[in-house]
Amino acid sequence: MTTTALPDVSRGRRVWAESWRLAVAVLTGLVTAALVWPTMDTRGWSDAHVGGLVLGDFAAGLVAAVLLPFRHRAPLLVTVVIAALSSVSTLAVGAAALALVSLATRRRAVELAIAGAVMLGATVLYDVVLAPDQDTPVWQIVAVGAGGIALLVAIGIGIGQRRALLLSLRERAALVEREQQLREDRAREQERAHIAREMHDVLGHRLSLVALHAGALEYRGPGLTPDETAAAAGVVRAEAHSALTDLRDVLGVLRDPTSTGRDEVTATAPPQPTLVDLPELLDEARAGGAVVRANIDAGASSAPTGVGRHAYRIVQEGLTNARRHAPGRVVDVVVEVLDGPALRVVVSNTVADGPAPPDTAGHGLRGLAERARLVGGTFRAGVGTDRVHVVEVVLPWTA
Repeated sequence: MTTTALPDVSRGRRVWAESWRLAVAVLTGLVTAALVWPTMDTRGWSDAHVGGLVLGDFAAGLVAAVLLPFRHRAPLLVTVVIAALSSVSTLAVGAAALALVSLATRRRAVELAIAGAVMLGATVLYDVVLAPDQDTPVWQIVAVGAGGIALLVAIGIGIGQRRALLLSLRERAALVEREQQLREDRAREQERAHIAREMHDVLGHRLSLVALHAGALEYRGPGLTPDETAAAAGVVRAEAHSALTDLRDVLGVLRDPTSTGRDEVTATAPPQPTLVDLPELLDEARAGGAVVRANIDAGASSAPTGVGRHAYRIVQEGLTNARRHAPGRVVDVVVEVLDGPALRVVVSNTVADGPAPPDTAGHGLRGLAERARLVGGTFRAGVGTDRVHVVEVVLPWTA
């Protein structure tokens, strides 16, 4: 199997940028030579003298053109060498100017002072010694040369500042993009944690009911009639089905942020239970054999949806814990509206006989504490001296 390598776009772009700059430098040198050589007074010069100047001009210009692409590796050295070559070659003037502009983009005063002094000396050497012009005083040559060098340096500094600005803007854009990615990752992690809490509460409640009925069926199975056995198995099946249904409802709020296929779930997730559904939860617990006494404030049903959902999950987790750790004990559920306003939820039950359980929070209680913290509420759980385990949560009405 053969593979075809894709062209390196960035490398091709760099080659093109270097090529057109080199072409401009060579063209500038040719124009300079075309302007300077016809104006030179060669009277009294021998043919060997003129031929030597022409050959030296061409050779020095060729060397300058070859060195120019290496200016990025040794900026100051290459610029100084090309500037020195321009003292004997008009063809090297374009390369020297481009090298000085490139060096100025680095915006380093010492390097610019060295390169500028060498280039000014090369200008004076060429115009005063190698190709003297008796009509132009030396001070004018120095002034014009210094002005041209200053102009090239200013252009290079401007280009360097623009590059630095573009680099800063790119870095800011990349930083903003990274921050946005971090925010999205954090939001996904929070959603995963939320779904994990919902799954724990929902499945813990349902599966505890399944375990309760399955255990009763196991121990009482030999003494049950076929109808009673079928009824108990039906309860287990119904609770398992309910657990799967609740799990499907919870997972319905998930969306895969990277999915773009048409099989993505687009239907609206079913509503989560609130305090309106609390009587059904209590009846379900009683049907499972639990003894539940409830005191629910009539105004609690008007609580905001978010508050009602959290309160429902708190009662659900409390019933699940009581069924696991204190089976057969009476469970008291209190839901009342406080001044503020706020909603207070209390689930309490006496602990089983034997040593008091350690005062540590399991995953369920930690999840309830996290629920209360996220909405600005308070959470308290523990076993008192009267061996009553109490879970108390106060939720602000605006949660």
